[in-house]
Parts: sequence; C-alpha cells; structure tokens
Amino acid sequence: MNSLFASTARGLEELLKTELENLGAVECQVVQGGVHFKGDTRLVYQSLMWSRLASRIMLPLGECKVYSDLDLYLGVQAINWTEMFNPGATFAVHFSGLNDTIRNSQYGAMKVKDAIVDAFTRKNLPRPNVDRDAPDIRVNVWLHKETASIALDLSGDGLHLRGYRDRAGIAPIKETLAAAIVMRSGWQPGTPLLDPMCGSGTLLIEAAMLATDRAPGLHRGRWGFSGWVQHDEDIWQEVKAEAQTRARKGLAEYSSHFYGSDSDARVIQRARTNARLAGIGELITFEVKDVAQLTNPLPKGPYGTVLSNPPYGERLDSEPALIALHSLLGRIMKNQFGGWNLSLFSASPDLLSCLQLRADKQYKAKNGPLDCVQKNYHVAESTPDSKPAMVAEDYANRLRKNLKKFEKWARQEGIECYRLYDADLPEYNVAVDRYADWVGGAGVCAAKNY
Repeated sequence: MNSLFASTARGLEELLKTELENLGAVECQVVQGGVHFKGDTRLVYQSLMWSRLASRIMLPLGECKVYSDLDLYLGVQAINWTEMFNPGATFAVHFSGLNDTIRNSQYGAMKVKDAIVDAFTRKNLPRPNVDRDAPDIRVNVWLHKETASIALDLSGDGLHLRGYRDRAGIAPIKETLAAAIVMRSGWQPGTPLLDPMCGSGTLLIEAAMLATDRAPGLHRGRWGFSGWVQHDEDIWQEVKAEAQTRARKGLAEYSSHFYGSDSDARVIQRARTNARLAGIGELITFEVKDVAQLTNPLPKGPYGTVLSNPPYGERLDSEPALIALHSLLGRIMKNQFGGWNLSLFSASPDLLSCLQLRADKQYKAKNGPLDCVQKNYHVAESTPDSKPAMVAEDYANRLRKNLKKFEKWARQEGIECYRLYDADLPEYNVAVDRYADWVGGAGVCAAKNY
C-alpha cells in the first residue's frame, strides 16, 4: 500500500475525501488543503485518472528538520533516491516556503537538486539530468518553519489541466474548482443545465464530462510517474482503457443537453473549441447572447438548473453595472425560470443579495486568494413579466446618474462615505453606499417580500 496525499483548493477537502473513498482509497484523513490516503498502484492511477477535485496526487517520501542549509541537504540525501527513479530519467524540483536559514526558494531548490544528484553519483551511477519544463519526475519540497516535507509529484502538471483548454486562454476558475461547483450546485445529470455567462465554457464542460462518465484525465498527454521506479505500465494501460470504454458508453447513452451563452463572441468560439476537444461538444449549445436576452430554452419543461460564475468588480465604476446585472438576473429567473434551480459562485455576497432570492444552501471555497461563496436557490413558479430588461436598464442609468452627481459634491465637501442610491425605484428596493473606493449594497425590503 502506498501512502499518498491529494492536494485541493481550500474548502473542498471533505468533498475530495468522499471522491477518493468512492475510488477505493482507505485511511483517508482530511487536513487543511488536502487529504492523506492509502492505496495500491492501481488506486494511484485511478486517482490520477478520475479525481475531478484533486490539484495534485503526491507520494510523500519523508520529512527533515532544517536549521541550516546542510540539514536540508543531508535530509534530502537520506532518502533512497535510486529506489524512486532511474538515473536515465530527468527531474525537476519545486521548492516552496522560507525560514531563517533558507531565505530564497531558488536556493532551497538548488540544495535539494544537489542532494539528489549526489545520491546517485555516490553510488557510481550516472548523474540524472534536470529538465525544468517537461521532467519525468517532479520533486516537491515544502518548508514550514523548521520542517521540510519531501514528496514525488505523480501528477506532473497540475490536474486542473485536463487537456481540453488552450493554455493561452485565461479562465477565472480552474477546472478542479469548476467540478466542485457543479457537484455542489444541486444539478442532477440527466436534467438541463444552463450557464448564461459561460465564458470559455468550463462549468458546462466539467458538468458534461461528469454526466457522461468521462474521466477528467483522459485527454492529458503527460504524467509525473513515467520515471517512477514503481510505475507499472500494464496496470496503467488497463486503467486508461477502462476510462475510454466508460467515456464512449456514457456519451452514447446521455440524452439531456447543456446550454451556454456569453456576450463575447471570442470566448464563445473558445468554448466551442474546448468542448469539442473535451469530447462532449455535441452535447452543448453555445450562443452569443447578453444576459438581458436570456430566455428559458425549455419553456414547456423539463425543469433544470442555471449555474454560473457571474462577474464581480473591484473597480468602483463597474459596481453600478454589476448591481444591475445581478438584479436583472434575479428578475429573469423569477419570470422565465419558475420551477428551476439557480446556483451562483461569487466573490461578492453583496452582489448576490441583489438577486432578491432566498438561498436554500451555501458553501464556501477559495478561488486562489479570494474568499468565495456558492449559493443555491429554488425559483418558485410565477407569471412571466415582459419588461425585466427595461427596468434593469432604468436602474443602471439611475446609478450612473447618481454616481456622476454625487462624486462632484463629495470632492468639494471632502466626503468619502455617502449613500449612492436609496431605493429610488420601487422595483429595486436596495440601498447602495460608497465607502471611499468601495461600494456596498443591501436590500431594504422586509423578508416576506423576497
């Protein structure tokens, strides 16, 4: 049995634990940022092929105390590296963390590299070469205070790189986080899924891969175990063949559909390409469409889920438009999507309050450095309203007008904090306050009116 560690984004640890247990992992232990677990060689390959949530799968090799650079060197050299990889394999070192002794990560990586190379040459074996770009073996070292933890990274590149997205394309969320958002959304495979601000299509693609039983690692070309001494090519090919069979069967049997739209034609074209490369392009209809044009693609049913990662703003001048966008989306959901579910992932809970909907569930997660929240809603059935876009535009115009008017007055008076909007329009019964370079919004209606 191998002792392994799967890293993940903060807030997803318990979800990852369940996923690994379903794959057959044993002795799973949740820690901050990941899960320790055990499994045989087949489980190693299955976790790499099938985990939708893990950022990396690593094989811990040991720890050492680091009070000097010599301690680091000797601690790394104490590991039997010739039992880890062959001298003909290339390797690279990723070093993170600093302390009073190791004050530069590049210096730390150099000491680790020297210790590994010397471990081979002292046994009169050929010196393994370093390849920073595409190594056969990746060695990860984390230094926390006086303790260095050393591991082999069996993933190679991060597992969020599924192989379907152009690396030049910028995605606001990684594929691993997108998979978690799908899992937490309440959406059930076999029912419609719509993303009205889909960008390059990551949420929809991850959902379609999940629904059709397509392994997230199926399209990856490189892994981090090719130079690992324990690598068993026969078992790996069996795991890969099983994944290919399941993907073909899942696609052939899936009968529901996915819908994505965005106002940017360029990202829609990228989304179509990504979906095609992921092998599920035929299941997703992408359209160039603004949120104001959003309509229910299945007005006669069945009910489905609207899932999205809407934009949020750090610049003050973007706030009025974003408040109007969220308010508009809330009205469209009530008027067009009665009986559907809605799930939004955002770094701005205040903007979500502009939906004027009551959340049934919410989850917290980190998106890089950002604290984010995912809120799930069920939309009650209601009578359609033919004027949501017109009213939302009135609201946006009022915010722009107020901002222009009050900015001049505030500068003259030396005031940084003031109310920008105070329920001026009955359809948007919220208060919007400005605090220097920040804007905050809150509903002012009684809860019974939500």
